[in-house]
Amino acid sequence: MKRYWIYILAALTVLSACQKLPQGPGDIPDTSYVPRTELGAKLAKAASVAHIYADSTFLLARGVDETDVHLQTMDYKVEHIFILRIDLSAPGVKMKLVLPGDSDTYVVGARQTPSEMIEIVDKPGRRVIAAVNADFWDTSNGRTRGPIHREGAILKEDFFYSKTLTDQAISFFGFDFDGVPVIRDSTEYRPHQSEFCDLTGSGVIVLKDGVVPSDFSAYSRNRHPRNVVGYSADGKTLYFLIADGRQPTWSEGLLYWEMGEMMKSLGCSWSSNLDGGGSAQLVVRHPTVDIYQLRNRASDGAERPVVSCWMVTSDEP
Repeated sequence: MKRYWIYILAALTVLSACQKLPQGPGDIPDTSYVPRTELGAKLAKAASVAHIYADSTFLLARGVDETDVHLQTMDYKVEHIFILRIDLSAPGVKMKLVLPGDSDTYVVGARQTPSEMIEIVDKPGRRVIAAVNADFWDTSNGRTRGPIHREGAILKEDFFYSKTLTDQAISFFGFDFDGVPVIRDSTEYRPHQSEFCDLTGSGVIVLKDGVVPSDFSAYSRNRHPRNVVGYSADGKTLYFLIADGRQPTWSEGLLYWEMGEMMKSLGCSWSSNLDGGGSAQLVVRHPTVDIYQLRNRASDGAERPVVSCWMVTSDEP
């Protein structure tokens, strides 16, 4: 009997290995599924989205929720994305830029996983609700690509740009002293440097004043895991969209125009790309069992140590 089970398992292994990955509309059946969540319904209308296969929303804290979506793009790629929505006007909700060790000093090469940073920051009266990775960095030495502002102090004020990495160190994302989010091109940093309380560098701007740029040919045309940030026109709602990638049977990753259209459908006016690849990570506090968990399937297979994180905190006890 044992021998028969071995034959069956071998046959299933061969069958799985021979499965055809989606190449066109005929490879992925249509669906009559109707999105059940507010953000899922909005994404279904994005110019880059063909079908929604599943969606669910979790309330993480007052003013903060997460929506998970399984979808197919117009290019017939199957994707899993995770959307963190923050109501910046909700009582007690704050955004915090965190460096390794929750340090007030920029140390070149210092890195920690998001969970390690959370362990240091989280405390009664300042509970961490969620964390995402922030700026790009040089993998050879850990040097951060963009400037760093933390609680009004300027810890780093330059962009470390490389001609071989045209997708990095070309924009910034941060908050002014009134807590209003701002995304702009790197050329606008110096003239307005003193206006920002918390800030990091970012990459390709995928949505500018409600318009998706028509040409991304100067940047990478490959699909990757992504982490993109954006905000509504009134500056009161912030979104992080984390897309898994480099896992063909689960999620292949997104292109810049796809992200721009998705963020536009959510109601964003500006949106830029943060560090992706193996750094694309969303860690949240589980809403019922009070533990922290990596929500997405990071392409490294585990949490990657990074140079900075954006955290959502609440004044809960």
